[in-house]
Amino acid sequence: MPRFFFDIKDDHLETDDVGSEFPNAHAARDAAIMILPNIARDHIASHVSREISVLMRDEAGRGLFTASLGLTAEWLVESA
Repeated sequence: MPRFFFDIKDDHLETDDVGSEFPNAHAARDAAIMILPNIARDHIASHVSREISVLMRDEAGRGLFTASLGLTAEWLVESA
């Protein structure tokens, strides 16, 4: 089964050196998209807005797919 690597760019670049196995690039693409909201949700507490991106690479290190997610969260009144 092919291995794919997901490099995450938030405030800094986190390079995936381990990777994950998927049956094909389309399944890996779906996983790349699904991880973005989780990362944004975990990191939004300390920021008002966030831009998270993922670069999916194959075993040869070639970039195959990229996706990004922007999230803005702010109180409109004084927080409770």
